Amino acid sequence: MGQIDHELWKAVIPDLPYNYDAAIPTLWRERRDAGQYLGVPITPEIAVGDGGAVEQGFSSGATIHWDADNGAYLC
Repeated sequence: MGQIDHELWKAVIPDLPYNYDAAIPTLWRERRDAGQYLGVPITPEIAVGDGGAVEQGFSSGATIHWDADNGAYLC
């Protein structure tokens, strides 16, 4: 599945970095494997707040948030 994931990740934004072990891609794959497909990323990671948190938007309308205290989760 690794190569397919890599291609799906870059379907809308071809130069979007894909780090297999990063928190957001990991949650994205976990949700898909559990039957909750979020679509593909339609934004890069966007910094939010002052504490290094980021969010990334997906084609389903879902947003994944990541911060150091809570890890990655759906908004």
